[in-house]
Amino acid sequence: MRKLVIIIIVTILLMLFALPLNAHAEDDSAPQNEAISQFDDVLYEYDVGFSSDELSGISFSGLVNRIAEKTSDISEAPLRLLGTILLIAVITSVLKSFGGGILGNSERLYSSVCTITAVTAIVPPLFNIFSQTLDTVKLSGRFIAVYIPIFSGITAACGNIGSAGVYDISLLAGSELIVQIVNSMLMPILSAVTMLSVAGGAASKTNFSGAVQLMKKLITWGLTISMTLFTGFLTLKCTVAAKADGAATKTARFLISGLVPVVGGAVSDAYATVRSSFDIVRGTVGAGGCIVIILMILPPVLHILAYRAVLWTGAAAADIFGEEQMSGVLKSLDSGLAIAQSVLICYGVMFILCTAILMQTVR
Repeated sequence: MRKLVIIIIVTILLMLFALPLNAHAEDDSAPQNEAISQFDDVLYEYDVGFSSDELSGISFSGLVNRIAEKTSDISEAPLRLLGTILLIAVITSVLKSFGGGILGNSERLYSSVCTITAVTAIVPPLFNIFSQTLDTVKLSGRFIAVYIPIFSGITAACGNIGSAGVYDISLLAGSELIVQIVNSMLMPILSAVTMLSVAGGAASKTNFSGAVQLMKKLITWGLTISMTLFTGFLTLKCTVAAKADGAATKTARFLISGLVPVVGGAVSDAYATVRSSFDIVRGTVGAGGCIVIILMILPPVLHILAYRAVLWTGAAAADIFGEEQMSGVLKSLDSGLAIAQSVLICYGVMFILCTAILMQTVR
């Protein structure tokens, strides 16, 4: 009689545990496919041009070619601007050589006219770049706000609930804070830098280059320190949370394997298999998100770098032709571009580092 009771109990347990596992195994890829589908919808919404499968299999040369396609149409405008600056410097130098007899000792007048003419050609594309920087930060912020819940949800499905919560709250808050600060303060700061540069070049006895350089250093150093502290804080929190999640996962698997009769080991192995499949999805989505941010931020950064190269070359040419006033203005205007470039780089690097840290610390 005792043996019959044991057989009945074992049969009931098998029906309760084994059959649901087999039924679930038939469609165990549904949650993973749903996560990938959501990520593909986000990629389509932001017109990335790649699916999640294509992003996961993209090579470095393919990524470079894609970035080259986005930056191929931005080389003409900087070259035209460089030609304009060089032409202004040459004409001013010639007028200085032949105009002494007409206007007397008027080198300062020629330099002022040269500087104002150069500024007239440079400032319009400069403000277009500043607007593009602001739009890029806003677009990246909207993408991050949609992407982070998806990535955090996949991370939580892997059993790392604490790490996912830290990443979700911290990075969402940091991204939103940066977007709000940039939206309210970037254009006024860049406009102030540009106006001080122009005023310093137009005035004969006033030089604002020191103030411009001070603003540049304060902002770039502030961005660097803030990004370093935030990344370090998130790394520490994610590491601690990952250790706690790992201990909880091992404890859960041990309890399932030891306390569930007969099928405990099968349930534990099934959980490990499902978690491994979610790890693959998490790696795909994480790498895809980083590549999308690179595709969003790197083209504007290269665009700014092209214009900075124009200003560097124009300043060197102005020094050669003896146009120190024009050279100083070009160097000051470069400070505004450097600030805009620093904002984009710090924002992109912060997201990529934080995502990579979560992918590496969570196992």
